[in-house]
Amino acid sequence: MIRKFQDVSMIQSVLHEAMTGLWIIELENDLPPRMYADPTMLELLGLEEEPSPEECYCAWYDNISEDYRAIVEQGVNEILLKGRAEVQYCWKHPLLGEIFVRCGGVPDHTFKNGVCLQGYHQNITDTVMLRKEKEQLEELNQEIIGSLYDLFFATYRMDLNTWKIQTIQSTECTQHLRAENIHYSEFLQWVLPFIHPDDRDAAEKDFSLLHFQKLIHDGLDRFTGEYRARFKEEYRFISCTVYFGKGVPAPTWAILALQDTHEQKLREADSRKALTDAYEIAQKANNAKNDFLSKMSHDIRTPINAIVGMTTLANLRADDSTYVRECLDKIAVSSELLLSLVNEVLDMSRIESGHFELSAEPLHLPGLVDSVLSVVRPAIDEKMQHLSVIYKDIAHPEVLGDRLRLQQILLNILTNANKYTPEGGSVTVCLTERPTASTQFAGFCISVRDTGIGMSEDFLPHLFEPFARESDSRTSKNPGTGLGMAITKSLLEMMSGSIEVESCPSKGSCFTITFDLLLPSKRKNTSSCENGPEEPPDISELHLDGHRILLAEDNELNMEIAKELLELSGAAVETACNGEQAFTMFLNSPSQYYDIIFMDIQMPVMNGYESSKAIRSLSRPDAGQIPIIALTANAFIDDIILARNAGMNEHVSKPVQLEQLARVLNSYL
Repeated sequence: MIRKFQDVSMIQSVLHEAMTGLWIIELENDLPPRMYADPTMLELLGLEEEPSPEECYCAWYDNISEDYRAIVEQGVNEILLKGRAEVQYCWKHPLLGEIFVRCGGVPDHTFKNGVCLQGYHQNITDTVMLRKEKEQLEELNQEIIGSLYDLFFATYRMDLNTWKIQTIQSTECTQHLRAENIHYSEFLQWVLPFIHPDDRDAAEKDFSLLHFQKLIHDGLDRFTGEYRARFKEEYRFISCTVYFGKGVPAPTWAILALQDTHEQKLREADSRKALTDAYEIAQKANNAKNDFLSKMSHDIRTPINAIVGMTTLANLRADDSTYVRECLDKIAVSSELLLSLVNEVLDMSRIESGHFELSAEPLHLPGLVDSVLSVVRPAIDEKMQHLSVIYKDIAHPEVLGDRLRLQQILLNILTNANKYTPEGGSVTVCLTERPTASTQFAGFCISVRDTGIGMSEDFLPHLFEPFARESDSRTSKNPGTGLGMAITKSLLEMMSGSIEVESCPSKGSCFTITFDLLLPSKRKNTSSCENGPEEPPDISELHLDGHRILLAEDNELNMEIAKELLELSGAAVETACNGEQAFTMFLNSPSQYYDIIFMDIQMPVMNGYESSKAIRSLSRPDAGQIPIIALTANAFIDDIILARNAGMNEHVSKPVQLEQLARVLNSYL
């Protein structure tokens, strides 16, 4: 038998086919290392011509990858210590690039002049690459399995030839549904009891073998059904999907995947409900607007009819001055009603569009309440109603607010109280100051209580909706748009206030509004009385001779007007065309030279805020004391707060009026 293997050429042929070469390395003292290689080894080294032993060694060693040289040297040491070793390393082939090599060897103890090693060199690149591909596939498979865990709570593989089903992965909550190579029919009967009774028949039909066979026959690659399944004590929506694998002539396998879609179904249900609610709200709003247009047609035509009718009658009896005057009085009343209707519609439109801003002007709140009461008092007296007015704990009567809108809010509430309270009833108004957390604001509460017809409990939630009016024979005779309370609530919300209502049919209603108003800066002259602020004197009667005013205004025409008006007080007025010039003039003036500064806001180079801050930052004593008054077209809360932060004392809104200037000069000088 051994003779069969004594043919060297046969052995070399086998080794060549196995891409395995033989080598001998001699390491002799004081001589370069030598490598002897057989033909296959030379071919593996990429050497076309036979080199010298020294060249052969260099061709092999120099092309060992840097990362693997330590491994090769360790293998050599292991051969010398243990008698044999084998290593795998990366080697740079001159033609093929990086290849992987398996190299092993033994020592030749017959060599007397140093160290001699004998071994083999095998190209195993294909084997290494296959192993790497396998590792990558396994890693990818693990990633896919991990993704399945994230997406599905259970997945199964079915053999479509045997209809056996096997669990691929499952979560802790579905351990009771694991399938270990059982028939699909058995698995289905096992799962169905966990399906909601109302969905069970559909699930059994959809996921039957008969249905699967039909899907495969029709060439479909997947099918999905959604059902409710029991998990512990609750039913949850799950999505069941079967994916049929590719195969010729038919698929041979399928994947069954179960996904929890409960939260998604709830979100979809919430979205559908939100859409339904939005549609219903839009429909109600549309119906309300249609109802509003119908009522407005009547309410607008009523005063117009009166105006046209009275005008016609007055023309027919033009020579009767008494009768004409009566007609004109009735026309005036109808005109006011028509104007109020139009104003309410326009106000609501501006509020809803966001193009509505509140101003902040000085006012005496008790006096404002009195002024509104004076408007409604004739109507109250006409119905012989009893009016009570209470002012309680008013520590800050002087405030800054939107006079017109506060009057509008109170007028809306008081006219309703008068309108829906029968003759002989009572209306009680109470103004109270309440504490606030801010020292810049004063808090107020106004309640209006009546003994009128009241409102039903069902209508109260809709009271502040636009165009809403209670359908009641007692209210149908009273004209109105149904916008008054909606406007009132919107205005109060813009003021960071609120409105609450208590009402009982046939007993009356109580409206309570709360709001905060900005407090004015402290002035030199703060005298006022309980009935309202003192009327400012005529500006020419202030006699401010000897006083000096600094006026900063970039518009020449505005400067000319303001200068002449201020000079009517007798004071001398010096002007600056921008904020920087005003600051420079104050800086270069002697202390106490100027008595007051009027500062425009929107100016070039340095605006009014910047100029005021610069003046207040000076170390001279009068810089922190001199009154600085803002001249601005905007008198809103935000503007006043910006001015306060810049060190300004007060606002005078444009166009400038003599009364405003007289009031400010009288307050500070």
